[in-house]
Amino acid sequence: MIKLKSQITILITLFILLITHFSYSQDIQVTAAAKSFVTVGEQFRLVYALNAKATSLKPPAMDNFAILMGPSTSSSSSVQIINGQVTQSISYSYSFILQATKEGKFILDPAEIIVDGKTYKSNSVTIEVLKGNQTNNQQNNQGQTNNTGTVSNDDVFVRLNLNKTNVTQGEQIVATISIYTKMNLVGFEEMKFPAFKGFWSDDLENPTQISLKQEKYNGSVYQVGVLKKTLITPQHAGDIVIDPFEVTCVVQQKVNRSRQSFFDDFFGNYQNVRKKLVSPAVTVHVKGLPANKPADFSGAVGSFKLEATLDNSNPKTNEAISYSLKLSGNGNLKLAEIPKINFPSDFEQYDPKTNNNVSASAAGTSGNKIINYLLIPRHPGQYKIPSVSFSYYDLTNQSFKTLQTPEFSVNVDKDTSASSQSAIVSEFTKEDVKFLGSDIHYIKTTENDLKEKNKYLISEPTFYLAYPFAIGLFLFVVIWRRKQIKQNADIASTKNRKANSVAKKRLLLANKYLKENNKDSFYEELSRALWGYLSDKLIIPVAELSKDKANEELQKKNVSVDTVSQINSIIDNCEFARYSPVSDNVQMNEIYNNATELIGKLEQNLR
Repeated sequence: MIKLKSQITILITLFILLITHFSYSQDIQVTAAAKSFVTVGEQFRLVYALNAKATSLKPPAMDNFAILMGPSTSSSSSVQIINGQVTQSISYSYSFILQATKEGKFILDPAEIIVDGKTYKSNSVTIEVLKGNQTNNQQNNQGQTNNTGTVSNDDVFVRLNLNKTNVTQGEQIVATISIYTKMNLVGFEEMKFPAFKGFWSDDLENPTQISLKQEKYNGSVYQVGVLKKTLITPQHAGDIVIDPFEVTCVVQQKVNRSRQSFFDDFFGNYQNVRKKLVSPAVTVHVKGLPANKPADFSGAVGSFKLEATLDNSNPKTNEAISYSLKLSGNGNLKLAEIPKINFPSDFEQYDPKTNNNVSASAAGTSGNKIINYLLIPRHPGQYKIPSVSFSYYDLTNQSFKTLQTPEFSVNVDKDTSASSQSAIVSEFTKEDVKFLGSDIHYIKTTENDLKEKNKYLISEPTFYLAYPFAIGLFLFVVIWRRKQIKQNADIASTKNRKANSVAKKRLLLANKYLKENNKDSFYEELSRALWGYLSDKLIIPVAELSKDKANEELQKKNVSVDTVSQINSIIDNCEFARYSPVSDNVQMNEIYNNATELIGKLEQNLR
């Protein structure tokens, strides 16, 4: 036992020595990091990180900032043993909490850190301090704000950004719709995206959850989120105007209310405010293509490559060969047309198989189009598969370019095998008329149906038997249809009676999702409860039920305008809540209570 303990002690000592060796053999690295830009009054963190334990830190002068806290230290380490090699990762950091006090662009000099008696320097840090949101700063400092429910156009707005506005016809553009805000976003309503008239369009990004990132715009700091990103291609030359993007945005605004408790000084009072946002219209200047277009130009713009392959240049008669054309590159590839090929007339050609491997990204449309032709030579001899040309407009050189595939020579030998003879005979027994070369037809060997002359259908006994059969069929359809109408009426009546109980079951399930804070499932189930209830009560299938149709039927049943408006409001909130970047449990409770109360009102009016 004593011997075992001593062996364990030796192993632990060796392990510690190995760790120490590896920790000190690594290079010492010191890195300083902070935000690139902040606003006046904003607090931020300045961190000096290094991969070794330091003896002391000498920070640079920070005269342009207020030091609220620091330096505070932290450390972490990890050990890995891979294939008998021991590696240790050690990290230490010194943190400062600073506050920007005035506008300007400031450079913090490198800090000096001493490790094992040696001095190491960090990188310098550049911080730009921008003008803050005066309205928000005053509210935070004074604890007051107006209760008018208005939001400044500088606090939140939307923009349609294009990566370029002067392009050539067929050149692709990335259109990004973004929201800029200095306030807390709650959700979106009534989104109306531009139709991009005059462009072909491909959606690149259409997120259901908006991710906000801090960006600098017009000298201020905003939280910016992408609402939609689209790849567009102008269809014609001239100035094309892109319609504005419209959206109703819901933001949180601090309001001035009488103090209710001690905690109001810390948390404040907030209300949700709706603001309609409209982005400015954007004009794209499209330059037309030069007049000297090649004859085979089909509108391709970008950079392309054309390849042709033949799998067998020396086949036998009736032996299948494969010819492939591959068009690849970057540009408006989806609109590019691969030219047609005039194969030798003695080659039987089957319908080509096309593979489109095309994808759209912020860099444009790229990939390839491949067409495979299956050919069967029917006669021996020497044949040529002609060269194929493809022309496109090269944006880099601002000129037309023509690609050319090589010409292929095919030497077809006669196949004298038994299988070949049987294959040829089978070809001659087909009823379909085919061409050999251009003027020789296959002879039909089957008999055609012949009819007796001057013999008409009215003279046939079956003609008169058709009358009672038609009458019987008519009576059967009438009886069956009346029975079906009666059954449908019974089903509609049953659905009408059970509409309330079915809606309650769905509301209970929605309440379950509400308690679990399962936002997507909650709004989906609540929406299904409302649409299902309206479908059963109005006796309209859900697939045919729309908001306008429901409003029309409810007005016919003397349902009040306020109730109809409340239905539309709840349905809209359910539809647009999935785009909200924030899951507001209070708002979900409010919508759930309104929906429950609404179904109760409708149950009284629609009996």
